[in-house]
Amino acid sequence: MKLETVLIVIVILAIIAYVTSYIMKKKHYQTINKLEQQKFELMDTPIADIIHNVKTLSLTGQTKKSFEQWKDRWKQIEMTAFPDIENLLFDAEQATDRLQLIKASKAETKTGELIKSTDEKTKEIQLALNELLKSEEKNSQAIKKVQEMYQGIRKKLLTQSFSFGVALDKLEKQLTFLELSFADFSELTSSGDHIEAEEVLGKVSQETKELNDAVTIIPSLVKEISHEFPAQIQELKEGYHELKDVQKFIFLEDTMTTDIAEVEKDIKQVEKLLEQCEIEEVQKLDVVIQEKINHLYDVMEAEINAKQLVAKEQPVLAEFIAFVNKRNKQLLIEIDRVSQSYKLEDTVFEQIKEIQEQIDESQQNFETFTNGMEKNQAVYTVVAESFAEDGEKLTRIEEKQEALITQLTDLRKEETEVKEKIDDFEFNMRGIKRYIEKQHLPGLPEEYLDLFFVTTERIEKLAKELNKLKIDMTEIKKMCDMCEDDVELLIDKTEEIVDSALLTEYMMQYANRYRNDHPEIGEVILESNTLFNKEFQYKESLEVISTALEIVEPGSFKKVESQYYEEKSRNAK
Repeated sequence: MKLETVLIVIVILAIIAYVTSYIMKKKHYQTINKLEQQKFELMDTPIADIIHNVKTLSLTGQTKKSFEQWKDRWKQIEMTAFPDIENLLFDAEQATDRLQLIKASKAETKTGELIKSTDEKTKEIQLALNELLKSEEKNSQAIKKVQEMYQGIRKKLLTQSFSFGVALDKLEKQLTFLELSFADFSELTSSGDHIEAEEVLGKVSQETKELNDAVTIIPSLVKEISHEFPAQIQELKEGYHELKDVQKFIFLEDTMTTDIAEVEKDIKQVEKLLEQCEIEEVQKLDVVIQEKINHLYDVMEAEINAKQLVAKEQPVLAEFIAFVNKRNKQLLIEIDRVSQSYKLEDTVFEQIKEIQEQIDESQQNFETFTNGMEKNQAVYTVVAESFAEDGEKLTRIEEKQEALITQLTDLRKEETEVKEKIDDFEFNMRGIKRYIEKQHLPGLPEEYLDLFFVTTERIEKLAKELNKLKIDMTEIKKMCDMCEDDVELLIDKTEEIVDSALLTEYMMQYANRYRNDHPEIGEVILESNTLFNKEFQYKESLEVISTALEIVEPGSFKKVESQYYEEKSRNAK
């Protein structure tokens, strides 16, 4: 039984081994077949046909040398890479037959890597050979575009030669050099050296483009340098002569002649650069010349505009000076009149003195510049600037004068207001006295009486100060403010005393209901009465009685207080 079992296990293992080896061999055969197919595809690359086609071009020079290099690289692949791939595939197949699967895997891996690297080299060779094959056609198309541009340049130089000025000779020489480059290109192309021809083509393309750019830009530069700049220089010279010698203008730090000569020197320099077709340098200097010419125009235009502005502003400024001067004299008279009745601050006199000095300074400037213009000795831009500054100064002076006029006018107004306030103070004091007497209080606290008499005395003193021949409104306003504060405080204190006294009486009447049941209330009433009738401390009296009642009946004070103020409000209506 045991022997049969062993035999069965052996048979099963053999079957498993056979099946496993079959599956593994089949897998490797599939990989080998796939690699074999890649090898055939690689060997079918039509490089040999391309090499044959390139040979028919009769190549020379650098092109032929390049072709030989690529052809040699293809031969190297045919002689080494393809046989190596074949050998590796044979080794993999043989190893698989013998179940040397690890050896087979290594051979397959090397074969795949060699096929991949060979494929990359083959594509590189194929691409390079195709480029050589197309180089003649590509160069032919490129040179055609360059030649079209060249013909356009040549036509412009022939038909528009006048527009290139001093640059024409240099441009024609450059055109001649281009013709030589075209000849070199044609010779290289005819001989089959397409790589060298392509290098020449790149150079001639760049030179043609640069020449075309120059031919496009130069006419506008020639027009400006040869025609516009000289015309502007002549206009500047004539304009300067007209302004200085005929109209007698004077320029501040006059360097006009030197500046014009410097621009003429720059124009000669830019003409030399233009003759050599140094376009970039010409453009830079061209900008500098434009800026210098514009500056010279601006200098003359500024003086012309300044003269027109001065002619317009001169009578306005003269009238303005006369106006503030007259007003200042009137202010001096008014200050003198007001100072007889009011004490003025020293700053008022200092301001009016300073204002007069500024007016005199503006008047002197105006007369100096006016005399200078009459004698043709004035720089109008300087005069215009001075007139503008004086105009601003006179505007500030006018504002200061307005402020002083308001200040003087306000003194009379303030005096009237203080008199009205004194009447109000006296009226309020009489009202306070009648009101407090009406309450028939047993007396008044000493501090209240002090406040009443101090306030009365202060009001009387204020009235006396106001009746003086020359009054100090600054001091009077301070005293008036103090009186106002005292009267308001006295009104508040009066209300406080009356409210405290009447509330105390209300609280005593309310407390009498508890006198029999609470003996301590009786004592408190006596204490409160003493404070009320003998010491006249109504607030303290109210505090004593209300505190005691709150103990007996919490909330009683708020209750009585509310009733009192409700009744007071009804009586006020």
